[in-house]
Amino acid sequence: MEKILTVKLNTLKDFREFMERATMLNGSARALQGETNVDAKSTLGIASIMEFGSFNLKFIDCSETEIDKFRQWEV
Repeated sequence: MEKILTVKLNTLKDFREFMERATMLNGSARALQGETNVDAKSTLGIASIMEFGSFNLKFIDCSETEIDKFRQWEV
């Protein structure tokens, strides 16, 4: 199952919490912003795109419970 959320990380705290949750995913996730496509579990990848605003977060083989943990950043 694939699902896409549009999210925005505004603070360093948001970034830290996001990374903690992303690394715990049983499935995988991709962060998409324009032509940029990075692994959402990559600290450097997320840091490089979060400064440009919102991005699409594509979940692959993740449960709804796991996805719900990211809804606080949904825009």
